[in-house]
Amino acid sequence: MSTLRRVAVPLAFGGNSEQQHTYFAELHRVGMVTQVLGIIAYSLTWLLMPAPFQPNLTHAVLALLGMLASLVVRYRCTTLPVLTITGACAVLALTFGLRTMAGAVQHASFWVLPVGVFMTLAIASIFNGGLSYLAVVAGVWWNVGHGLYPVNAGLPDESWAPLMITVSVLFGLALNVSFSLLRLRNYHAKQELMRLAFQDSLTGINNRRMFTQRAQQMHGAPHGGMLHFLMIDIDNFKVINDQQGHDAGDEVLMRTAAIIADKAQGHLCGRLGGEEFGIVYAGDRDAVCAFAGSLVEAVSQGFLTVQFVSISVGVAELDRSKELGHSYRLADEALYLAKRQGKNRYVIV
Repeated sequence: MSTLRRVAVPLAFGGNSEQQHTYFAELHRVGMVTQVLGIIAYSLTWLLMPAPFQPNLTHAVLALLGMLASLVVRYRCTTLPVLTITGACAVLALTFGLRTMAGAVQHASFWVLPVGVFMTLAIASIFNGGLSYLAVVAGVWWNVGHGLYPVNAGLPDESWAPLMITVSVLFGLALNVSFSLLRLRNYHAKQELMRLAFQDSLTGINNRRMFTQRAQQMHGAPHGGMLHFLMIDIDNFKVINDQQGHDAGDEVLMRTAAIIADKAQGHLCGRLGGEEFGIVYAGDRDAVCAFAGSLVEAVSQGFLTVQFVSISVGVAELDRSKELGHSYRLADEALYLAKRQGKNRYVIV
């Protein structure tokens, strides 16, 4: 049920704000090209109409101005809702203009039917979300068809026009859903790639790349508070792997990462590789000492019922006047000092 909702809601309503932001660039390009082609087609149709059958000048000019205004707003807009509104205005202005031209010739009901079918199918790709598409399509058919239908009332072909309208709307909706589904799949694929690129696949916390990027940002912040870097290593991890197997080692890594993530809420944490983890702690020396001590205790207590697992922690202040690597090296030296002093402890330099 949740999977169905996860797919159906974006297809109907266009997705959440993050999805809409992702779709914006694609829909902006497609909509701009479609609108320009629509304006060119409308202008050529007007120019090629014979003199005796020229449309109402006021209506024709208003339609063209509406299309041009929508194009300018669309070019400058930055959000998907505005993009959708300008697209709807452009489509309705175009169909209003085409209906005006059809009204200047005989048998307008014959000409507006293919125009409506074409517009219904042509705009399927530029609206994200089935409901917005159907709303615009309803406006298209009202624009081109009001006052003209039913056609040939009482004759055998009376039902052909509504049949063509219904079929074109269904095909258009299928196209719209297909385009929206493709965008949704691309969005989820990009999300998964981002997760794989910046999240550790085993433990689920930040990987080294994401941790380093965010640590660099925090280190470079000109007005940030005091920061400390904690280098964390699981004690005797090679022994666990050799004696109990890699599955047991992976379980220790995952449980340790979960404890670190839980204790470090509000602070940056990540897996740096192997059995090493890192935390950037925002706080003064006394606060980070208390935190490091509680972290060492939490890990040892977290495994107590199964086996004894401990960590060693090296702590160093992040010096903003020097490169980030300098603080990393200091924390690494403190970590190995903690190892030499007996493990299951922290050392701060």
